Formats: sequence, structure tokens, C-alpha cells
Amino acid sequence: MNSQLLTIFAMVGVAMASDFRVTVGISQITGQVGTGLDPNRIVPSAGDTITFSWLIPSYIQNPQTGTYSVTQGTYDAPCKPMGGGFDSGPKTTGPESAGQAPTMTFQVKDDKPLYFFSSVDDQCKRGMVLGVNSPATGVGSVEAYITAAGGNPNADTTTSGGSAPSAPSSTNTTAPLLPKPTPLFFLHLLLLSNPLTQVLPTHPAKPQNSAAETVVNPQSLLTASALLSTLLSLSPSIQPPALSLSFVF
Repeated sequence: MNSQLLTIFAMVGVAMASDFRVTVGISQITGQVGTGLDPNRIVPSAGDTITFSWLIPSYIQNPQTGTYSVTQGTYDAPCKPMGGGFDSGPKTTGPESAGQAPTMTFQVKDDKPLYFFSSVDDQCKRGMVLGVNSPATGVGSVEAYITAAGGNPNADTTTSGGSAPSAPSSTNTTAPLLPKPTPLFFLHLLLLSNPLTQVLPTHPAKPQNSAAETVVNPQSLLTASALLSTLLSLSPSIQPPALSLSFVF
């Protein structure tokens, strides 16, 4: 009976365990291809697993490959392998769409702080460190670990050769060029809508077939005269046209 209960509890525990995915070869600062582990800090519980993936996410186009390791170390000896600890060895990244890069799994046994880094070249000092259940800041943090190793925790380690897709560029459309309106254009427009002259019969009492004469609309003349004066003051180079008008009352 007891053995059956233990088996059930074990199965429940496995079902409730979580998996934390850490991408190798992604800068945790920029999210692009670079020397880094993304994320560089996780807080799993005992029984959870960590999956280290050398697969570059598909949102990065044409990624440049790189070689990195995931090696377990200690806080007291930063960037140095821990005897008997986890060590993937150098592995090369590849695009996720191709599925040609490896993954490895590590199981967390307790909630004690753990540290992982890349032992390839100086990648650890350049910021390729993962803290597991480590403090977010201060002593014991990833930043303190990198600083103790003589590195810069805030360095941008992005490498060239991969980029996130940019927004589609909009199509440039050029409006047809129109001639710039001149002051005389507006005067001409006003005269068309409100002419200075109107064709009116000289004497309304005459028969409809009587001769018609051209007379000046005084209101339109005053309006046009005021507008012309304003335009001439704004554009002195405009030569006013000679007007010869006769008033018929």
C-alpha cells in the first residue's frame, strides 16, 4: 500500500514539474544573436528541469551560428568548471526552423543557487552566465559573478549576421506637382465667381428685345479693388492691369 502511494505521489510530482527553457547564443540584453544565455536568471523549484537549447529562435532572420558551452561553476570560482558538475562541451547553434542544433536537460534538485557559464574562450567574462535561484542583485547575482571574473555585466555582446524582421516599408507615392498659385490667380478666381460687370437692360421698362448695355456692379468693384490693393502690398512686383471703367446709372 505504501509503495503504491509513493508511486502515485512520484507521478503527481513529475506531472507538476516545470521546464525552464534557456536559449544558448542569444544576448540577454538585446535578444539577438550573441554571446549570452537568455534568460540569464531563472527561479525553478526542486524537481523542475532546465532545457538548454542551441536552437536560434525563428524570429531572427539569417542567424549567424556560434559555438558555446553550458558549464556548471561556483560563485567562489567564477568562470571555472566545477568538478563533477554539468558540462555540455562546445556545441554549435543553428536555426530553429532547421532543427539541426542540440538541446540538453538538467534537473534541479533543490533551491540552492547554481551558476552556469560558457567555457569557450572568454565568453564567460563577456557575460555568458546563467544564475539559477541566485539573488537578483548584489552579492551572489549574475552581475556580481561576471564582475568578480573581471568582466562587464552590461556589455552588449550582440554579433552581426542576424536580425529581427523589420516592419514592411510603406510605398512612397509622389503627388503630381501643381503650379504654385499666384496672387493674380486668386484675383482671377474672384472675378470669375463675382464679375465686375453684369449684362443688364438699361431700362427695365423697355421691351425685352431692346439693346442691352454693360454696366459695372459697384459691390463687386469695391471687393475686387480691396483684394487687389492687398495683393499688391504683399507682392510689390505685380504690375496692376490698367482698368478703364465707366459707371452707368
